[in-house]
Parts: sequence; structure tokens; C-alpha cells
Amino acid sequence: MHRSKPGARYLNDTLGLMQDQRTAETMLGTARLQPYLNAAAGDYERAVELYLWSAEISGALHTQLSFVEIAVRNALDPVLADWNTAQGVSYGRAWTAQDQAAPLLYDIIKEPLNRARRWARKEAQNRPTNHPRKGVIPTHDDVLVQLTFGVWASLVYVRGDNTKRVQLWEEVTHRAFPHAPDSAESQQRVGQQLSNIQALRNRVAHHDNLLDVALGNRLNWTLSLLSKINPDYPSLAMARSQLRRLIREDPRRTW
Repeated sequence: MHRSKPGARYLNDTLGLMQDQRTAETMLGTARLQPYLNAAAGDYERAVELYLWSAEISGALHTQLSFVEIAVRNALDPVLADWNTAQGVSYGRAWTAQDQAAPLLYDIIKEPLNRARRWARKEAQNRPTNHPRKGVIPTHDDVLVQLTFGVWASLVYVRGDNTKRVQLWEEVTHRAFPHAPDSAESQQRVGQQLSNIQALRNRVAHHDNLLDVALGNRLNWTLSLLSKINPDYPSLAMARSQLRRLIREDPRRTW
């Protein structure tokens, strides 16, 4: 065993339960385990050590990304509500309600918005019989939480010529990031950060391996985006974060 390595704390009792390679391959799957074996030059014990470390990294990243998703949602929603009411008497602050999103906004997120409404209705129907909100008509907040991070990213991120997103940025979405310039270049930077973070979020959510990810850079992406909303947000998001410690404890550093 490689007992001298600091990363060996990941092995302890868990490794004792996984000494048989067939057990790990059955539990994790041969294809899932293979990248770790490759990174460990075929050393099974090191591969398991690396897998356990990677699982911790994914958990810490999931927490970090939750701060970003919630902050972006809570930054965009109120400015969209203000903008929506200014588009005419037909529209209100509850821009997720049926026929309440002004045309420019609706054109951009029509499909995911309609899908979020369906999900919100389904959730209301599926609540337990004794639930106080069983079967209620979904509120704006009910629909809001059904919108994925990808939807929020799509409101800003411009790929190629997309005049509607540019117009929406100029009119409203830049206000969600008050500590970033409201220029076209800033929209590109913020949109790219949102898109990159969405891609990372999807990898974490699908339990993909993160062995080739520059984790320090990804962490900086999240903090940079949060600071564009509020300079105090990064400190809150990092208050209990273990990411920096875990990044330093990458077992490969000691091999």
C-alpha cells in the first residue's frame, strides 16, 4: 500500500471494503473506473483513492454551484419583473405566468418557460393529499424554481448573431450584474462564464469524472461571476467551502 501519501486518508476503511477489484468494477462500472485506472497507470489502489477524492470534489463543487445558480436566479428575476411591467399594461411582475411574459422575453425562453409551467403544475398535483398546497395553481415562485440554470444562461449568452439577447441585455439583463460594465463585451464575458459554469454543473450533476478539469480556474469562474452581482457574495459562498483544500489534496500530486 502507498501509506506514506497524505492522500491515503481517502483509503482508510472504505478501501478495505473495496480491495477486490471486481467489487469496485461491479459497483462503479468498468467504463467509469477506467479513467481513474488510466490516471493511476493501472494501479488499482491508487485508482480507488483517486475516485474517492474525485467524489468529494464533486460534492464540494455541487455546493459551490448551488450558490451561483441561486444568486443568478435571484439577480435576474427582479430586474425582469421591473422590465416586464414597463412593457405595457398587459404584463405584470409575474412574468412566468401564462401570457404574462413580454414578447422579447417570451421569444427567447418560450419552450423552457412552458415546460417549467407544466412541471410546476405536475408538482402541485403530486403533493401528498394532506399537503397544504396540494393541487394549487402554481405561483410565480413555483414556476421560477423549475427553470434550469441553462435557461438563465440562455438569457445572456450570445452565440453568433442573436439580436434578441443583445437587445434584452441592453434593456434589462445587464442590471442583474451591476458590478460589470453594460457593454457588448461585458455581455460576452458574463454569457461565456454562465455557459461554462452550466457545462461544469452538468458534468457534476451527471457524475462525470473531473480529472481533466482545471478546478482552481473553475472555482475562480464562480467567484468572478458572483462578484459581478455583489462583491460580498464570493465571501459568503466560500465561508464553509472545502474546495481549495480538496484541490490541494489531489492524490496525483504525491504520486
